[in-house]
Amino acid sequence: MEVKEKVEEIYADEVGWMRMRWRTITIAVGVLVCFVSGTVEQSLARQTKAEQHVTSAKKGEKKVTKKISAVPSKKQTASTTQKSKVSKKNEKAPQEVKQEARAKKPEVRSARRPAKAKPEKRVVSRSQRRASARLTRRARRAPSRVVRLSEPVITKDYESMILADADNGRVLLAEEIDKQWPAASLTKMMVGLLALEDIDRERFSLRTPVVMSERATSARGRTIGLREGEEFPLGELLQAMLVTSANDASVAVAERIRGSVEACVAAMNRRAQQLGMSQTEFQTVNGMPLSDGSAGDFSSARDLVTLARALLRHDLVLEWTSHDKVPFRDGSQMLPNTNRLVGKVDGVNGLKTGFTSRARFNLVATAQRGSLSLIAVVLGGRSSRVRFQSAEQFLEWGFTNYHDQVVSSREKDTHGHGGQPVRAALRPSALP
Repeated sequence: MEVKEKVEEIYADEVGWMRMRWRTITIAVGVLVCFVSGTVEQSLARQTKAEQHVTSAKKGEKKVTKKISAVPSKKQTASTTQKSKVSKKNEKAPQEVKQEARAKKPEVRSARRPAKAKPEKRVVSRSQRRASARLTRRARRAPSRVVRLSEPVITKDYESMILADADNGRVLLAEEIDKQWPAASLTKMMVGLLALEDIDRERFSLRTPVVMSERATSARGRTIGLREGEEFPLGELLQAMLVTSANDASVAVAERIRGSVEACVAAMNRRAQQLGMSQTEFQTVNGMPLSDGSAGDFSSARDLVTLARALLRHDLVLEWTSHDKVPFRDGSQMLPNTNRLVGKVDGVNGLKTGFTSRARFNLVATAQRGSLSLIAVVLGGRSSRVRFQSAEQFLEWGFTNYHDQVVSSREKDTHGHGGQPVRAALRPSALP
């Protein structure tokens, strides 16, 4: 009995659950039917309204057509014909109106400005058009500046330049050679000249010990990491100063050869006057800007050729600056050469580079091929690449052109002068 009762309860529950499902389904279906019927009624109402509008529009068109198609009476036709005749009499032909307008316009123009005659159309043949096109093409191809084929084109990528013979100082190419320009690290060339001249006088030697001071170790810019109290031979510091442009080494050398930086600067200016460097003035020993950011050292392309020629009298200069790297600290450190032409351009064997934000990129380069030695100076280059490319271009031009002149003069002058070649014909514009 209990089992039957449980079965009946379960059956009753399932039946009730099924009834609930069917009720919900019927309610949902009824809602959907109502929604669909409402939308259908709305669409039907819209269609009926549209049909009513169309029918009303057709009726209006029929009424208009009936009114237009109505035949006028005889009186109306007579009146309309009379009116049309009068209007035709009063109206003028369009040609007459145009003629009257043309006749009136010149009178108005004469009061303001005389009428301009229309230019006649010019008939140009096909051959004439082709000839004019050729002329325009030639004008575009023509150079803005005529330069001799034997001379390189001088651009304005730098402030000044000079190419000179290192032996006699003859100027081969020049642009703004007396213009004052910040020397930057080219200032170290004068420090090197004073030190080498002192070594020649045996005041010092290449092995003279130099102790690093606080001022030397606190130098700004390009340095080689000298520490206070360290000791190096004078020759090693000179090599680092000229090859890799070490500012701390320059201060140490200046203090050793003259006792202080200020005394060395005074000696540098005196030596520049003795050499005739009229556009040169020094205030530092390494070319760094002053405390206010302004440039302290100035020179010119002509003066730097004079300084380079004085330095080249000392064989150690080319012995040092002709290497792409030099040893330092007993060979434990290799210092790179800032002159990228060394080892890359045939014959280049020195000398010095310089850079500051005010001076931009400076270069003094020396080269020798055979018995001919040249000096190229580029000041204020727009980039490091510009200064090196310009110097290479000028040196190549000098070796290809000036060398031919020297050979020809030697061939002419070898007879009657004891068999020795003479360059007297090339001396008129020699530098001091």
